[in-house]
Amino acid sequence: MNHKIFVCGDTHGMPRDTQKLNTTNFPQQKSLTKEDVLIQLGDFGWIWYPIDQNKEQEYWLDWLASRNYTLAVVLGNHENYDVIETLPIKEKWGDNARVLHRKKGTIYFLKRGGIYTINGKKILTIGGAESIDKEQRVPNISWWEQERLNFEETELALDAIDANNKEFDYVLTHTCPAKIIREFTNSNQKMKCSVANFLDYIDDTISFKSWHFGHFHIDKTIKRGKYQCHYNNSPHELK
Repeated sequence: MNHKIFVCGDTHGMPRDTQKLNTTNFPQQKSLTKEDVLIQLGDFGWIWYPIDQNKEQEYWLDWLASRNYTLAVVLGNHENYDVIETLPIKEKWGDNARVLHRKKGTIYFLKRGGIYTINGKKILTIGGAESIDKEQRVPNISWWEQERLNFEETELALDAIDANNKEFDYVLTHTCPAKIIREFTNSNQKMKCSVANFLDYIDDTISFKSWHFGHFHIDKTIKRGKYQCHYNNSPHELK
């Protein structure tokens, strides 16, 4: 049996944005198993409070972990990194990931510069982006500086890319390379993102089949499917 990989856009720790994952909007899940993987493309938001300290958060984490598929997350800019970084690290799909165990399943948080082999596909993951509204947010309460990649993360990502011959099936990120941002937003602030600038370099360095991301709250594909932004649509299968 060939197991599947899906991607979906931002969920923001909000029920209305998470409903794209219910059986009405994502009916394919009825025939999936835990060997099938859905990768959420950042601004997950369902770890916003310390674990076990918010009833709504706990309900949705249990709901997401109990799906027929396995959920993995590429982190975005609107995440509580302080809590996420307390989660244990374990090897999964050939690289390290942070793990959140629930009664009916486990949610995996993929590293920036992670290279995973999932169901036979080699996937590069680089989360993060710079928040355009950070001046209106409170540090370590509603905004975390870890949303940006630090020097060590960029160096480790580049080393891992070189070690894998710069060839991948898919690239999964939260934002996109800076040179194509104008295709997805008119915000000049988002065009100044340091993560997007780093992704420009990655884009020029590697080969890949397609690049998938969220962040811009739009469903749009450019360059014959090479770059795909996901938001409201139901999960998209990577083939």
